[in-house]
Order: sequence, then structure tokens, then C-alpha cells
Amino acid sequence: MLFKLIILGVIVYGIYKFFGGEVKFPSFNNKEKKEELEEENTMVECKSCGTYVSKKEALKYKDNYYCSKECIPD
Repeated sequence: MLFKLIILGVIVYGIYKFFGGEVKFPSFNNKEKKEELEEENTMVECKSCGTYVSKKEALKYKDNYYCSKECIPD
């Protein structure tokens, strides 16, 4: 009986390691995810041309946001 438990433990451990060795549990803290999503979807104004782009897509240079490389001053 003890031998069967040891074999079962080895098999379970092998499966665990095969799938990356991580067990991910569902997050119950959706507030943090919601804040991160809102931060990504925030619109910012290009310092050069005034176009609004999402913060996720904007380029940041010297604490200012720009819509493209062409708008960034040399």
C-alpha cells in the first residue's frame, strides 16, 4: 500500500513538473486588474500635434506623450 502511494506521488509530481511546475489559482482581486486595464485605456494627448492616443500605444519621451516617432522633437 505504501509503495502505491509513493508511485502515485511520483506520477503527480511528474505531471506537475511537465506543465511548468506552477499552479495558478484564479485571482479574487479583480480590483487590481480593473485598475490596470483602465490605466492602459486612458487617453493621453500628443504633446506635438494634439492627437489623442491610448496610453498603451503612446510613446513617452521626457515625461511627455507622443502619438508617433515623427512627433517626438529632435
